[in-house]
Amino acid sequence: MRSMRPIRRQVLQSIAIVWMLAGVDAGEAQDRGDCQGRKAEGWSIVIAGPDEPGERLIVEGRVLASDGTSPVPEATLLVFHTDAEGYYSPGGMDESDARLCGLMLTDAQGRYRYETVKPAHYATGGGPPAHVHYRVWGDGFDRQSFSLQFEGDARLGSRGREASSNPTWATIRPIARDDDGTLSVIRDLRLR
Repeated sequence: MRSMRPIRRQVLQSIAIVWMLAGVDAGEAQDRGDCQGRKAEGWSIVIAGPDEPGERLIVEGRVLASDGTSPVPEATLLVFHTDAEGYYSPGGMDESDARLCGLMLTDAQGRYRYETVKPAHYATGGGPPAHVHYRVWGDGFDRQSFSLQFEGDARLGSRGREASSNPTWATIRPIARDDDGTLSVIRDLRLR
């Protein structure tokens, strides 16, 4: 007997694309940028190749149910961020055309992983701490938004000093540096 899972996944992805293109609200406008038309292909991707300027960064995590322990498989995960100079789009701040973005599908354990460069503060000055935007959606739960901020960022003030004691689904996360200089972060997403 043929499994309906691949067909259901294709239908859900098609619905998600239509929803994104319809512009459900202004907060989701970035979903129509460079990632438009891409298909979520696996749980581990490369967003910024080795020629992209900036500090190399690997982010790993899991999408978890609201209980904080149960993994959520086959969740679609969109991530996007500024480049090492603080721009979303080529020479600009247009989130709807984010150049550094990726689309993943969590594995059976709810895992995801992406390789990129560490985002910078906004090139326009001011603004929030350096961050990565997340959008996640899937079968059985509404579309949800999250972010990742980095422990020690001066713009976090005192909030950014003790992230290592927080649960892995906290927004502010500690950064480790590997022997080769690559930064690594663990960021789980706990659904609401």
